[in-house]
Amino acid sequence: MTNTPLLALSLARRWTLLGLAIFIAYLLTVALIHVEGRHTAERGGTPLLTDFTSLYAASLLVRNQAAADLYRPREMYRASLSAAQAAYDGKLTEKQAQAIGFHPWMYPPTFILLAAPLAYLPYFVAWATWLALTSIPYLLAMRTILKDQSFWLIGLAAPPVFFNIMYGQTGFLITGLIVLGLAWLPERPLLAGICIGLASVKPHFGILIPLALICGGYWQTFAAATLTVIGTILLSLLLLGADPWYGFIGTAVFNLQGFERDAYTWGAMTTVLSALHQTGLGLAIAWKGQLAAALIAALIVCRCWWWSPARPVQPGLEAAILCSATLLAVPMAYLYDLMLLVPAIAWLWKDMRERGYRLWELAGLVAVSTGMLGLRYTASQTGNLAGMLPTILLLAFSVWRLSMTSDSTPGPTRSAT
Repeated sequence: MTNTPLLALSLARRWTLLGLAIFIAYLLTVALIHVEGRHTAERGGTPLLTDFTSLYAASLLVRNQAAADLYRPREMYRASLSAAQAAYDGKLTEKQAQAIGFHPWMYPPTFILLAAPLAYLPYFVAWATWLALTSIPYLLAMRTILKDQSFWLIGLAAPPVFFNIMYGQTGFLITGLIVLGLAWLPERPLLAGICIGLASVKPHFGILIPLALICGGYWQTFAAATLTVIGTILLSLLLLGADPWYGFIGTAVFNLQGFERDAYTWGAMTTVLSALHQTGLGLAIAWKGQLAAALIAALIVCRCWWWSPARPVQPGLEAAILCSATLLAVPMAYLYDLMLLVPAIAWLWKDMRERGYRLWELAGLVAVSTGMLGLRYTASQTGNLAGMLPTILLLAFSVWRLSMTSDSTPGPTRSAT
């Protein structure tokens, strides 16, 4: 008995060290990819440019021009050329810079407030700063779910973390805010609503959240989220004026038409829409399949979150279902957006530790979690037809675990809040 604390400490240390080791391996891999990209550019080849380039371009544009110009393709393209040159110390030829193509600014004006300060930093310093700051809510969210050192392993070693670092994307920020909101629902409903409202800077990932809050009877959180969204909109109007909002609304149809023009990288998407389209189906049929998937996802969320005074509550599994169902419902999601599956994995692991599990359940969870790393190779070689499989499998597993909740050992019940 006296050795138990030592064994527990040793296991916790192993979780931490393994998570940090894999995370460092991710960082080194990303660094090597970028070093090779610079060498390729120096030899006159196509430079390596990622999604962060467009984020940095937006910050450069806002520093020197009106924010409404973000939604003017020609102005955004010019800013992208400047960002590409900044990434390579101004050494790119005109042809190399133009190889980045055109990436429209699809975020609402509220996001501009986050992007603007990046222009005052050198390109790679801005990249590192962006990832470091946005990782704070993400790591806090993972620590809130897993209250022991295992959060280091799952939070840092999950393959979507690599994708998000590689592309310099928003996965840490959006996942952190949404998951903090879901994790704080029972005890801190108002703070939960504020976090969920702030996540509206990437609005399509909140498509099922209002539905879940209404079905679950979380009225305080729903009100707090709504007021937060309104507050951020008013702040953007105060600081930037109304023109950016006209631009955002006006380019919505233009961005949707990008699907018809094959303007987006289908192979890196992880949605039902992309999977169906890449099998050779017409875009109209693929859209019908995506809408059907969204409807199924919404029905699952309603069923699993529906409030009843007698129903045992499993907040972790309900949250895991919402995270997975969201990725099933949205038509545009890429490898880095699978970040939203990482907390779903954490909630499943927590539930398995608390209520027990079979060996095949553990093996399946590990296989799905680690197998996501292979999606990058699949995307680069054959198109990402398997990109939606982790989402579907984790959603099914979460629903199954929730349905297997024993009536003899009910979870806590609650009243509507």
